[in-house]
Amino acid sequence: MISFIMPAKNVSLYVSEAISALIKANYQDWELIIIEDHSTDNTLSILREMEEQDSRIRVFENKGSGKVIGLNYGYTLVSGEVIKCIDADDVLDMKFFDYVDIMNNCDVLCHDGYVTTNKLRVIRNYSVDKSILIKNFSYCLKYLKGLPRWIWSFTRSIGDKIFPIPANLPFEDVWFTLMIKKWAGNIQYINRELYYYRQHSNQTYGGILNFDDKLILFRAKRMLKLIDVIEHEQTNRLISGMNDKNSFDEVRRFYELLAKETLHLGEIVSSGIPLEFKVKLLVYRKLSFLAPLIIRLKWFVDRRRKAITQPRSHRIIKNESISADCVKSKVK
Repeated sequence: MISFIMPAKNVSLYVSEAISALIKANYQDWELIIIEDHSTDNTLSILREMEEQDSRIRVFENKGSGKVIGLNYGYTLVSGEVIKCIDADDVLDMKFFDYVDIMNNCDVLCHDGYVTTNKLRVIRNYSVDKSILIKNFSYCLKYLKGLPRWIWSFTRSIGDKIFPIPANLPFEDVWFTLMIKKWAGNIQYINRELYYYRQHSNQTYGGILNFDDKLILFRAKRMLKLIDVIEHEQTNRLISGMNDKNSFDEVRRFYELLAKETLHLGEIVSSGIPLEFKVKLLVYRKLSFLAPLIIRLKWFVDRRRKAITQPRSHRIIKNESISADCVKSKVK
């Protein structure tokens, strides 16, 4: 069985569509655990109605507040051996279920997706950053690499490492990616778009193509809090055994500069951080209109490369950060 965990808050415009996509699938062996997070619209009443229509749907009210607490609560309720966290304002493509059986031979499955408007009109393809899959855990940790959590499906053995997510974590995507990179023996990559990631005005992140000045500062401050949590709250689970105590110095300096209300060009040039970070600072703070164009260009290039080199293929990526003995002990 595959267990979906879906946090839901003020999504009355979208949640019916998200759930209906699962119900319409030919694949039957799934359950949907929905954690309703004190909505102020009629989200809860919609969920209760859909719960009555299908016994595989179970709705619970969040015991605390916020997405992280809701996800933690949801994980305690799942019954399946495969877990996937999806959002109540997005839509899972029914072709996803064609690949569920692959999970019998790997720890983690990931796939590409579509970025869409609020009407589900496709804006662009979203391709997984392959460097995160190929490079080792230390690289991902040092640069706090993360992928959206809807990209991942994982076994219970990996889920037991991811959860519980630290309650004071400001957001969860980087945490998911880092814990998967640390503990997964192999990752199955599906070179296909299997998820519709909807962009709308109510998103906390502000939309993947939105680089408003206030949002840039907000995201930078969240990343600084993330670094603090990873360094001080969860050393036993994530960074135990690290020899380099200054691993986050460069990335912390980058986000400190990014979070400044006023940032001068001279501060960027003389910052002492790697050139890649300096270029990002220059784009985000001085040429922010270029950021969405660069993202769109990257998506276009990735799409063309995919069409030419790996049409609809899938492959297993061995996680270099895990020894063979460790893999055997972590996979059920």
